[in-house]
Amino acid sequence: MKKIIFTLFLVFAINTITAQVIQSRVLVVDQADMKKFVDGASKKTKLYNSKKGQANYLTFRVITGKYAQNFVRMQVADSIKEFDNIDTEGNNYWQNKVGSLHESIGNRIWSMSNEMSYFVENKERVNHRRIIYYNFNDSEAEDFWRFRERVKKAMVETKYGQNMNVLYCNSGCDGNLVQVRFHHKNFAGQSKDYGLSYKNLVEKYNELYGKDAYEQDSQKVDESLLPNGRMVRHQVLVPELSSPANMN
Repeated sequence: MKKIIFTLFLVFAINTITAQVIQSRVLVVDQADMKKFVDGASKKTKLYNSKKGQANYLTFRVITGKYAQNFVRMQVADSIKEFDNIDTEGNNYWQNKVGSLHESIGNRIWSMSNEMSYFVENKERVNHRRIIYYNFNDSEAEDFWRFRERVKKAMVETKYGQNMNVLYCNSGCDGNLVQVRFHHKNFAGQSKDYGLSYKNLVEKYNELYGKDAYEQDSQKVDESLLPNGRMVRHQVLVPELSSPANMN
């Protein structure tokens, strides 16, 4: 019973110490309609999602997995209350231009945790994402979040060079679904980032928390996961379908 109460408290704390909320959906587009879809979505984004005060969107092309070559479109907000503001004009434009060219799947709402995420000061936006999706048991939530908290601390101590966002699903998901998004310039940049920087991170983690702590804590995370509770996917930001980095 105490474990359940702690888990509920932990999830509440993670959900309240947040930087942003994100509403995401998968856009499935027939390859024959791809150019027309991209052209229409780009025009809509430029007209209705490129200025201060307008809804802020990021759109990623999915590179791997079931929905490869389709898109994930994310509305990014500072508060969930912003999702009550319906952009009727922009939505109508979207439906007229591209509504018939895609199928929208899996609307989800995420909170991004400041406590678990890592941000490099004045870091230029890069487009490549390596994403690990986790789904873990309630009873092992403490082990899962302890590892994420410690990774963040080790990143701070080593001045890790790339951003890492941790998002916890608030609605639209089954189970405790988390995505950890690593930012890289490209695949070559990813390989570089997982070289010396990763080695230094693991060494610092073990220095902070004890010999072989990284391996031991990673094993506890593995044991916390549900069947098929870890998936790795790659996405790449599509700038013309996304709001400017400095819009807000």
